[in-house]
Amino acid sequence: MVNILQRRILNVTNIIFPDYPQLYVGWNIDIKNLMASEENSQPSQSLKAFFVIMERLVKEHDLEFESMEQWAYDYLEEIRNFVLPYIRFTDEENAPYAPKSNNREVINSMLNQSFAESGSALLFHKLRDTISKNEFDIATAIPTARISEKALEATAQVRAENDYLKIKSNAAIEQWKNLTSQAITSMDDLTADIFDIVSILWMQQATHKDQMIHFHTDDALNLRRLQGRNEDPDGYQTSYRKKERDDIMKRLAALSTIWIRIERENLRFINEDQGNFEEIGQVQFNPLFLVDSVTVAYRGDNPIGIYECSIRPGELLANFLYGSQKSSGLLALKTLEYHPTKQRYHKRLSRYLSWQWRIRQKSADYLRAYYIGGEKGLLKVMDLDVNPRYGSRIKEQFEEILDTLQHDGIIKGWSYKDKGIEQQIEQERNWFATTWLKARVQIIPPTDISGLVDDRNLLLMESADHDTVNLSTMLKGMTESEAAVTIEMNEKKQVTPETINKERADRGLSILEAAKEMGISHSTLSRYERNLIKRPYTGSLEKMKEWLHGK
Repeated sequence: MVNILQRRILNVTNIIFPDYPQLYVGWNIDIKNLMASEENSQPSQSLKAFFVIMERLVKEHDLEFESMEQWAYDYLEEIRNFVLPYIRFTDEENAPYAPKSNNREVINSMLNQSFAESGSALLFHKLRDTISKNEFDIATAIPTARISEKALEATAQVRAENDYLKIKSNAAIEQWKNLTSQAITSMDDLTADIFDIVSILWMQQATHKDQMIHFHTDDALNLRRLQGRNEDPDGYQTSYRKKERDDIMKRLAALSTIWIRIERENLRFINEDQGNFEEIGQVQFNPLFLVDSVTVAYRGDNPIGIYECSIRPGELLANFLYGSQKSSGLLALKTLEYHPTKQRYHKRLSRYLSWQWRIRQKSADYLRAYYIGGEKGLLKVMDLDVNPRYGSRIKEQFEEILDTLQHDGIIKGWSYKDKGIEQQIEQERNWFATTWLKARVQIIPPTDISGLVDDRNLLLMESADHDTVNLSTMLKGMTESEAAVTIEMNEKKQVTPETINKERADRGLSILEAAKEMGISHSTLSRYERNLIKRPYTGSLEKMKEWLHGK
């Protein structure tokens, strides 16, 4: 028998979202899985958002959860506006793909936007990270890097030969070997940029996995927004300076020398023709990119790099960048503009966040805090020095990087998870190792990523009260009487931004007046009501509690 609460939720779905019939089907499955405690069951973002907004309305307007069918229509716009961004994100993911016709069309389009679709599979991210930090071991006969993360174990190598390249003359083969023999010295953050750029351009244009696209050095320079000496009528820059071109040509040549192999993981790809799954175990070394029709630039008799070529991802990489098994996210294009040496930490953190946000999108836990230090911390991600002798300088540099990302729109904001950390640091002698490296930061993604204009909605979605376990418990155990009791208890006992805001509004007090009555600063009260303080000081919390129940 269908649970009464479940039926009511689905009835409300039809009332509020008649133009999204797929929600009824999807939410019905989600709710059944939650009620059955299905292992690894994760509700859709849209259903989670629905629970969050409905619970907020219940608390703010003294409504009864079991009567939602009666009052939902009165708050139709508010519910729709809160949930729609999550529905639309899913629609965009499943939208039919419309490839662009050429690089210029893609590039001119991208120069008018802030984010672009890029690879976000674990293998893609780890390879890019390996390239940016040049983690290849040059002590071996062939420079090699081991990639080991969770279930993924892979090997990447830098090889001068390219059996896939159609070079016929011995002279041409020798020239190619000379060009690529020093590739290992060109593995850096600029090469990681070229990795992203080629992948982005290919994803925009490819209509099948084996399709080559044309790539010109100027394409990368345009996407990095470097100024050429000439500008075509469509805005495309040309006639770049020698060093700018040389830098790109060397990196493109270096990228063409990387080979990869999966060591331990059965890759599962969908066979589109037969509609079933294909398991691929350990594979032989595969070129990261295949190049053909190469034009090599020379200075005298010395090859400088690849001026232009036809290029596509190798068989292994293409599986992650094309088709139904594609794993992609949004990369901030500002990442490509940052200086590859002076702002390499900015680049690395931006790439990492792009990858993390793609992972976190399903459960919408964008505000789960990141550790600063440790093996999984942000300093490690950026490969930023952690020498305690320079603690103040490192802390200042770390904060400056986050401030820059915020200024450039890559993130919407950031803050320390533990709000008293600055005071704690001031009182400690060995603060860098004992406190700051163990601290965490919350990073708010931009609206392009979360789909939410109001940060308070993100903060609500982050609340532990709305995780999968609690949603399941609520659906299975909340009888009509229990729902009313739970709401009443929460209203009476909990000090929350919502209850403080509602009580202040009921008393007709301004922020300044209410703060004065409580005995706390008006800035503290203002930030707390806006959900900017997740853990207020105990003293402030007690004062708010006394005020809330003191009348």
